[in-house]
Amino acid sequence: MTEDQIKFRNYLISIYQDQRNDMIRSIMWMANHFNRLPHEIHAAYLRLSSPERNAVIREVCMMGGEA
Repeated sequence: MTEDQIKFRNYLISIYQDQRNDMIRSIMWMANHFNRLPHEIHAAYLRLSSPERNAVIREVCMMGGEA
């Protein structure tokens, strides 16, 4: 994983846990708060390609309740 993917993954995991391990809610939360994300997360997300973002989401989903 790239450094940007790791930043995005760690942030996504924290949101995922806050949203009771519900990925749909986590993605919706991030979409609704996109302009208020921490700068480094926002910048990392924008530098990632769609396949790179999908790889992060897939990894977090595979973690299931372990996250």
